[in-house]
Amino acid sequence: MEEMAASVATAASRSGQVHIAIAGGGLRATSVLRLLGDIEHLSVVAVYDASRAAPAVRLADDLGIFTTSELSELSQIPELDLILDMSEEPSVRQALEAQPPANVEIVAGCGAELVWDLLVAKKRSEEQEKIFVELQVAYDKIRSHERRLQSSKEALEQANDELESRLAEIFFTHEFFKALTSYSSVDDVASLIVDGANGILGAEISAVYLFAQEDWTLRLRASQGRPEEAFRAVVPVSETLLGMAFRDGFAQEADVPFGAESARWYTASEEIRSQVALPLRSGESIIGVLLIASATYRELTSAEKERLQVIGNQSSLALQNALLHEELERLSVTDRLTELYNHGYLQQRLEEEFERAARFGHTLSLIMLDIDDFKQYNDRYGHPKGDKVLQAVSSIIRQNLREIDVAARYGGEEFVVVLPETDVAGALAVAERIRKSMSQHPFPSHEGAGPVTQTISLGVATYPIHATTPSRLIETADKAMYEAKRFGKNQVTVAS
Repeated sequence: MEEMAASVATAASRSGQVHIAIAGGGLRATSVLRLLGDIEHLSVVAVYDASRAAPAVRLADDLGIFTTSELSELSQIPELDLILDMSEEPSVRQALEAQPPANVEIVAGCGAELVWDLLVAKKRSEEQEKIFVELQVAYDKIRSHERRLQSSKEALEQANDELESRLAEIFFTHEFFKALTSYSSVDDVASLIVDGANGILGAEISAVYLFAQEDWTLRLRASQGRPEEAFRAVVPVSETLLGMAFRDGFAQEADVPFGAESARWYTASEEIRSQVALPLRSGESIIGVLLIASATYRELTSAEKERLQVIGNQSSLALQNALLHEELERLSVTDRLTELYNHGYLQQRLEEEFERAARFGHTLSLIMLDIDDFKQYNDRYGHPKGDKVLQAVSSIIRQNLREIDVAARYGGEEFVVVLPETDVAGALAVAERIRKSMSQHPFPSHEGAGPVTQTISLGVATYPIHATTPSRLIETADKAMYEAKRFGKNQVTVAS
């Protein structure tokens, strides 16, 4: 133990340093160890992992950093300021929190993810600084060529044209990176990425596909160079050049065989002569694929590949931020259990649809529905099974609606459906389909017993027949729903 303390004390001897120990030896811990080594005033003094063969442990040994396979030894390190848990092992985190070293901060879970993201962002900012260095070099070359080629106007003009083209490209790249940080919408960022691919690399055709984990497909989010219908909207990750890039990384086909399967992301694949695909990554996860292609032969040069990689790195960070922003916006208006809209968003949308219906003279219908005898079901079978009923109702509602319709959980076991441009007969048909589907849906009962059914009662009201304000429309549909319950439940009643 004394030898361990002396070894670590030597590594942390400089004043003004923040001394860090890393718990975990995987690939992410190895990357963090490399990245921290480039930051002034931060010093990694120890690495822990149960396996001496872990990548981060081997790297630490090569760098002369103390390593240990005993977690308890970290608490013996003098002048230690922080332990960064990159192990992704709950047992490690529990052990650290159970007996935390005195005066030592422990960063784990979301905090460790934040440290990782910040280090990756720092690395990518260095790539952007490289662009500015290229700008200065290009500018210096212009001045140099002006002095050396004054005797040859034609040669001077040709050189200036080339350098000014490169200068314009660098300025475009700089503006592209600036613009990426100014957008929070996924669609805006994806459109900007294809713009950047065209402007920086001169791509004839470009597209961004985003990964959908629920069905392992890549879905078109932005495209340029051809009409949107020319691109397949959904491509499984096992198919085409998009799938190759998703699985294996950068993929290029400079001379695509006629009608090749790899080009089937395009509806007229026989037109594609060359294509390149690059995965867009967030940490170790792939969030999408950037594709560029042309109808003529083209093989990217080393410089073009490097620029494409820089575009991909910056685009990945902007896309990840936009996806997080989109998810936060979705959660702010969504009921988490049913994944329908919440009460607050319903009121907002109902006001908007009401104004639109009044302005253009359209009808607007509203369905209020409530689960019959829901309290008894909860009391008999338990609230977890009751939650399954609520989720089933929301699923049945979604299956029977159009894209323009709005469905929300109104509160408890009550739901509301807003049907723009729908009259009484149309709303009654929708309500009846929902009621019938619900009455036929099996729900679990007690273990070992057969499934049971659960019914709903629905009320329908339509503007301007039954109400002339949003609040009155809800109130009228609600009264009709209670009429349906009063007359026997499991039925639809239209407001009188």
